[in-house]
Amino acid sequence: MGLPFVVPAVCLGALWGYTAAGLVDTHTRLHTDAQRASSVARPAQDVLSRLQTERRLTTAWQASRTPAARNALADARKRTDAAVQEYRRSSPAGLDSATLRRSAKSLDDALVFLPERRKSIDGRTLSTTDAFQYFTDTIAHGTGLLTTSVRSGDGRFARGGAATASLVQITEMLSREDAVLAGALPGGGLSAATRSQFAQYLAVQREYRTGLNVGDLPGGTATTYARITDSAEFGTVNRVEEAVASGQRVDVSQLAASWPPAAAAVADDLQSLDGDSLADLAGSASNRADDALLKALAGTAGTLVALIGCAVFGLRARRSTLRRLSLLQEHTEELSGVRLPQLLARVESGERIDPAELAPLGRQPGDEVERLAAAIDQLGRVAAETAVRQSRGREGTEKVIGQLIRRTQILIHRLISLLDDLERKHEDSDLLKDIFRIDHLATRVRRHSESLVILSGSPPSRRISAPVSIIDVMRSAVAETELYTRVKVKNLPADRHLALAGRAVADVTHLLAELIENGTSFSPPDTQVFVSATKVGKGLVVHVEDHGLGMPQDMLDHANHLLANPPKLDMAALSEDPRLGHFVVSRLAERHKIKVELRESVYGGTLVVVLLPSALLEEVDSPVLDQLRSAASAAGVTPLDGPRPTVAAGSAAGQVSQGGSSAGLAGSLVGGSVGGGVGGSVGGGSVGGGMAGGPAIPAAGEVYSPVHARLPDHSGFPEYGGAGLLPAASDHPTPAANGPAEWAASPQQHPASHAPRETQAPPGYAGPEAARSGYPAPGAGRPGPQSAPPPPAPGDAQHTHRPLTTPQVLPHRTRGASLAQQLRREAEYTQGGPDGDQGVISPDASARAMIAIQEGLKRARMSEADEPGRRDGRPSDSRSSGANQP
Repeated sequence: MGLPFVVPAVCLGALWGYTAAGLVDTHTRLHTDAQRASSVARPAQDVLSRLQTERRLTTAWQASRTPAARNALADARKRTDAAVQEYRRSSPAGLDSATLRRSAKSLDDALVFLPERRKSIDGRTLSTTDAFQYFTDTIAHGTGLLTTSVRSGDGRFARGGAATASLVQITEMLSREDAVLAGALPGGGLSAATRSQFAQYLAVQREYRTGLNVGDLPGGTATTYARITDSAEFGTVNRVEEAVASGQRVDVSQLAASWPPAAAAVADDLQSLDGDSLADLAGSASNRADDALLKALAGTAGTLVALIGCAVFGLRARRSTLRRLSLLQEHTEELSGVRLPQLLARVESGERIDPAELAPLGRQPGDEVERLAAAIDQLGRVAAETAVRQSRGREGTEKVIGQLIRRTQILIHRLISLLDDLERKHEDSDLLKDIFRIDHLATRVRRHSESLVILSGSPPSRRISAPVSIIDVMRSAVAETELYTRVKVKNLPADRHLALAGRAVADVTHLLAELIENGTSFSPPDTQVFVSATKVGKGLVVHVEDHGLGMPQDMLDHANHLLANPPKLDMAALSEDPRLGHFVVSRLAERHKIKVELRESVYGGTLVVVLLPSALLEEVDSPVLDQLRSAASAAGVTPLDGPRPTVAAGSAAGQVSQGGSSAGLAGSLVGGSVGGGVGGSVGGGSVGGGMAGGPAIPAAGEVYSPVHARLPDHSGFPEYGGAGLLPAASDHPTPAANGPAEWAASPQQHPASHAPRETQAPPGYAGPEAARSGYPAPGAGRPGPQSAPPPPAPGDAQHTHRPLTTPQVLPHRTRGASLAQQLRREAEYTQGGPDGDQGVISPDASARAMIAIQEGLKRARMSEADEPGRRDGRPSDSRSSGANQP
């Protein structure tokens, strides 16, 4: 493209363009300055000179009142009027700034009163001092206008204008001195006030003379000024000034003879010098402006000639250069559009690349174009080699990470299986408490290993086909966090049968667990993290809110961008920012098209909004009821909603039919705390059915028909309050007992009502509050035969019974609590007995209830183990629903 010629041409054009712009600007500025000096400053100086003469003659006439003074004053007034008229005609053309217009307005306003002041002087109503002051003020406004008009951004013009303005000030001070003496000499003496005023003007004059740089005066003005200061008249003026200012005795007659002619001559010379200086200043500026314009035109013409020459040479070189560049372009397009994409696609597909294929074409570098082509080939080869090395490195890294994770997961799954066996085998509450802690740690380790699986790009290890309740998913996510006791689950969806598709259970549980873990980790330990869910038009919204310090806005925006646009796995980038939680969440959200957004909470923390799309939601029945129906069908037990068994007259209180036993077992699984119907000895006798969720055993000779009323379905779980350890925020108020009791049992059917009052409680008994909690007291063991309660008296069956109700606050987790999730619903308990006891359960009754629950769970597991579809024969446990299933 003729680069050797184009570049210099462009540089030359740019350089001259800058120079020409400066010359044009100089021309414009100097032309404007010259116009101001000629149209504003010069007429204003003429007005000042005429006003100075009129002031001196006015003072002399007011002091002498002679006809000669009057005639001289009249002539001076005519010359002043002519100067003012010329000023008003020419000055508007040069008033190009606001400052100049303000100064001109001040002078015009003062000149408006000139005819009125003259009339007052002629009518002798204006004193000499006032007349002198008026002329002095008007001249001061004119001096200010002149000084402003000779200011400029050009240094040379500005220096000449400043020197001219100082010269005008010197002339004004000398004129004031002349006016003062002209008014004092006719009186025959000089007063002290006159001498003081004269001395002040002399001091100002000498100050201006000292500050005047004569060399800055334009043209030949400096020579003229030197001639004036060396004249005899100027020497006479200096001697008189020194005598008057110093207070020496002066002969007034001699002073009147020497001062007026000398002062008039010097003043006239200085006034003429002022006008000449302004004229020279304007002429010099105008000449320089013309020179700048000529230089700009000549330089532009020369530059155009040079550029045309460069263009001719450039066009000749363009043809040959275009041909070579077109070949280079074709080669580059082939490399970038065909060869490299094909090579990278083969690398991504896992194909092994032969290093010989990466070799560039054989070229012999010549001039710049040939060297550029060789460099492009080398660049393509380096890019291909880098892609191959990175692909092999990623493959090796992913394989190593995948193998390590799989081995770790196998050990974790075996550990969890062993913990499950320990939970089923042991009944000691202290031991179970430690097992639960280890189980919780193992669950957290499993979640962290799954995060590594996500980072390695491998498919998830936990897969569930059946849908799982949203409530169970949220609780499983809470259970997988370290500080689960600080998590508060509230505002659960009203539709308790809303479930999450099985394919997304593990990932959603993991996602929520990561977000909840962040909330507990980055908030004060004395605060809670709130988790809630709401059904919306596009699916289900889960909110995770903490009360921490929040995140800065830039970090919040960065995190939201990461969550909305998950990046590819890059170990280098992850090493710079080792916080992997958001990366894992973004990968999981992308997999199921889940929207996750971080917002600033109104409480100062961080609010996470998780939108589960409708495609992941399903409507299912309660999973616990499905399990109970399966267990009842396998054992041949009468369903919960079928006819209730009856006890034949004369049967012992602790002996019931098989249906009653199984129904009691099912009721124990649905309900929570033990009711009054645990009868018979454990091991030899059958388990009664009087749990809170099952039918109560009627007295001998009676047939009991309970009234069924549907209670809120919580999928077999109590109202959730943070992994079961915090009070629940129930969305369902406790129903009022206005009619017959719902699943009510007579207080006399509970063995605790017949327990001796003086019986000493065992060491592990926790008091009435533990009994009300719905769980057996800590340390409750298996009772001995002597602790069996006596059968209920037939006469006691007539006592008024009270309905069982649900407490408003869930209990805290205690030692010896039920192991299964199905037993975490708090039971309805009896409110008060005949003697005023508020449903207190004796330690023996609590122990028997715990044993009955455990026996029922064992039978349920045995029945499920016999069902078809059980591959390993293991009974299901609390991890069969939710994200904890491996």
